[in-house]
Amino acid sequence: MEKNELRQRIKTRLAELDLSPIEAAKAIPGLERNFIRDFLEGKKQSFSAGKQPLVAAALQWTVADLVGPPPRRTSPGAPKLAMVPLLDRVTAGRLRSPASQIPIDDVPLLAFADLGRGEFFALTVDGDSMDRYSPEGSIIVVNRAERSLVNGRCYVFSIKGETTYKMWQGGANPHLSPFSTNPLNKPLFFKPRDLEVIGRVKRTILDL
Repeated sequence: MEKNELRQRIKTRLAELDLSPIEAAKAIPGLERNFIRDFLEGKKQSFSAGKQPLVAAALQWTVADLVGPPPRRTSPGAPKLAMVPLLDRVTAGRLRSPASQIPIDDVPLLAFADLGRGEFFALTVDGDSMDRYSPEGSIIVVNRAERSLVNGRCYVFSIKGETTYKMWQGGANPHLSPFSTNPLNKPLFFKPRDLEVIGRVKRTILDL
């Protein structure tokens, strides 16, 4: 495909999504915020095959939509698909250090509809402390752009660099609460300076 044709295709798609190049790129971990803009302005003459999945995800497309034959236009009522990178596993039991919190180019991408605006990544659940929502082995989609704590909502947290998936309970004695069928799972208490909110859990899925 000619570079000018690809640039026009990207511009048209951004207009359909009502996104700026920077807004689209910011939603995809591992894609520099100025990457798409620089390509459209001719500051980048091309991009590698390794970047194609990330650019496609920013445009809510597949790689085939990006570099293949012109994609068919979707009807106004069709759900928007977001390509979300599956980065790691998160514990829903004891705290565990993550194997990786930094996205790389070759991580799997999962398609989700109607997530809305945000910066999303997916994690696989270990443990049973959240099994009423997310049994072990299920996948959760986390919005790292949503970190404001609301009682009864579920988040991925980091405590002293170790991650956990729990329900937030604020008030006079704030804690991270399990939501489990296993009575052995207990609330987690913490020092405020040790707690970091990584993002709110937007969706959970499990294949049967």
